[in-house]
Amino acid sequence: DKMNDLVYIILAVLLVIISIMTCLTGCAKDRKLYKKAKLKNYVEIEGYKGIEVDTTTESFKKIYDEILMIDIQDNEHYKEITEGTVANGDIVNLDYEGKLDGVAFEGGTAKGYDLVIGSKTFIDDFEEELIGAKIGETRDITAKFPENYGKTELNGKEAIFTCKINYIKKAMTEDEAYSEMDFATAQDYKDDIKKRAVKQYILDDVIGKAKITNYPEDDSVILRDAIYEFYVEIYKNTYGADLEQILSANGMTVDSYKENIAKEMVPELMNTNMVMYYILDTEGLTIAQNTESSGTTNQPVIAESYAVQDTVIDYLYSNAVIK
Repeated sequence: DKMNDLVYIILAVLLVIISIMTCLTGCAKDRKLYKKAKLKNYVEIEGYKGIEVDTTTESFKKIYDEILMIDIQDNEHYKEITEGTVANGDIVNLDYEGKLDGVAFEGGTAKGYDLVIGSKTFIDDFEEELIGAKIGETRDITAKFPENYGKTELNGKEAIFTCKINYIKKAMTEDEAYSEMDFATAQDYKDDIKKRAVKQYILDDVIGKAKITNYPEDDSVILRDAIYEFYVEIYKNTYGADLEQILSANGMTVDSYKENIAKEMVPELMNTNMVMYYILDTEGLTIAQNTESSGTTNQPVIAESYAVQDTVIDYLYSNAVIK
């Protein structure tokens, strides 16, 4: 339903932000989470020091490539290819106009649209028909809408789309993007990606080993409310929108939305947080980053979570065996 869709979207964004955010340097303030809970009563984990990371494996390369792709997408590191033909997997920038019986229909026209061939984003046969088209070519393709497409006037109908291939977007390599990422050399950039990939590998390994037996109720509520306020802030500052009004327009209330946060978002974030705080306390680490602001949010609970994760992962990285 709409509520769950919105919750899942927000969860995905929050997890990405938490996984890549670097906090501002400063002094740790009063702790916001797990002040009363004795985490040893909730967390069981062994072997988090001396983790072996083999950077030659396919599993590590996958993490490396995922981090590189995040850089590419976040910074629009693409180059325009103006010669050649369309192949499966290409990101094609195209103009298209769809017609039924020679008449253009609503929603069937776009200019400068980026389409990943093979993504199944469009109806069956649309993307397949573009394979082999030359860049700059205008091609008519025939595609049929499914019977249950959702629009009576289009259900089961066959349409002709006139498509012009403007160019193909190709992701830059590290050798092409390093200067745009403010690195002196391509090798410096590759080393940075590798370091981030090692840290992600370590985080995945540690969370995978941990066993969470329960969640401290007070901290679950604190995190739930912090997530809600985090998105109040995001919607206001980024979109100039009121989250409560958006929820109302989608048939939700603040209370029902918070219930969904508690159900769909809090457990996964608590798993990561509790392991990170457990290691922080067990090893007697000091939070070196600012826990009042992360550069993305002024919510102290979220900022503290960023800071704790950064501190612990730096510690585990320094103790890892990297091959």
